[in-house]
Amino acid sequence: VAIDYTFHNRTSIISDNIGGMEELVRYVYDKGHRHLAFIHGEMTDVTENRLASFYRTCDSLGLKIPDENILEAKYHDARSTAHRTRDLLALKNRPTCIFFPDDFSYVGGMNVIQEAGLSVPDDISCVGYDGIYLSQVLVPKLTTFKQDTATLGSKAVRSLLEEVEHPRTWLPERILVKGCLLEGKSVSQQQNK
Repeated sequence: VAIDYTFHNRTSIISDNIGGMEELVRYVYDKGHRHLAFIHGEMTDVTENRLASFYRTCDSLGLKIPDENILEAKYHDARSTAHRTRDLLALKNRPTCIFFPDDFSYVGGMNVIQEAGLSVPDDISCVGYDGIYLSQVLVPKLTTFKQDTATLGSKAVRSLLEEVEHPRTWLPERILVKGCLLEGKSVSQQQNK
């Protein structure tokens, strides 16, 4: 049994990365943001799903995302995300909202934004992904998409037990686990929709 990864002939418990990213993009769009950037994690199944959903949702909303606004960093690595945030802040046409690969990595980006004399969300809005506890105690509280890790884990255990206890009748499946948007204070309302 795999979590957030697909193997041939094995059960995969998958977080709804496609739906989660779509919900985040639509949320910032509804707040008036049109110039988005995405610092994504290393290329994995999770990243490919999130990135495809980001592009697809932006396309459906009529948003054109410049190539220089899509950068790769490492998941759960505030240092590499800080470096990529500096790259985005140096752009002539700086984005109004940055999507970070995960909530922990956002800390690196937040620090760089503050070091540049800018504030979240007044000067630049930010969203994360995962919904870890840290995201909800930061100031400002991070808007993020919370993955349902408890359900991911329990479904994986149940599937594994089913495979062990009933090997003759067990069939692999792909189980999608939904999450939810946690609205924080890190996304400003843009005046020019």
